[in-house]
Amino acid sequence: MVQLRRTLITGLLILAPVALTIYVLVLLFQIMDGMFAWAVQHSLGLDRRLPGVGILLTLMVVLVLGWLSSNVFGRRLIVLFEKILARIPVAKTVYASTKGIVEAVSQSQTEAFKRVVMIEYPRRGLFSIAFVTSNARWGDLHPETSDLLLVFLPTTPNPTSGYLLLVPREQATDLPITIEEGVRMVISGGILMPKLRPGGPGRPQAVPKTDVPTGIAAP
Repeated sequence: MVQLRRTLITGLLILAPVALTIYVLVLLFQIMDGMFAWAVQHSLGLDRRLPGVGILLTLMVVLVLGWLSSNVFGRRLIVLFEKILARIPVAKTVYASTKGIVEAVSQSQTEAFKRVVMIEYPRRGLFSIAFVTSNARWGDLHPETSDLLLVFLPTTPNPTSGYLLLVPREQATDLPITIEEGVRMVISGGILMPKLRPGGPGRPQAVPKTDVPTGIAAP
């Protein structure tokens, strides 16, 4: 029964995001199809609505938004739109949460992480999963900061929030898993456990110790 329960929970965790994605896409297309099809019908003076036209126009809107996000002027418009949403009490919460989750699991966001490590936090004897973002050599500031790893410690189940920790390199243990596996483990609260592959293809390469963040003088 315990194994069956774990299997059911794992299956639900896999099915839930797929079903939610399909539901959101269908709902979005239905709403946009209703809006655009009505506009096309009245602009062309047709007696009945043309089904499917709204879906094509929705795809065009998605492409236009993607194109706008790739240039400076478009990014300014998007920032302006986000500022307007930030002033609406309910809309800002929904938009910020949705955007944060999407960015957390997107490929562009995970590329900001170099590898997955295990650190001793919040106290000795307890360990946490963290993601290495950069490294620094600040030996002129403190003797123990001569070789640091800058790691992001996410929260569960929302990995968009967390803490930035400066950890001495020797106090971080590399985990032989991919970034995506680490993110899934954090979001699921440890239910979706990856298989450790010591020395396998999931083990990222170490960050060179010679990298020094801009604006900080190396010792």
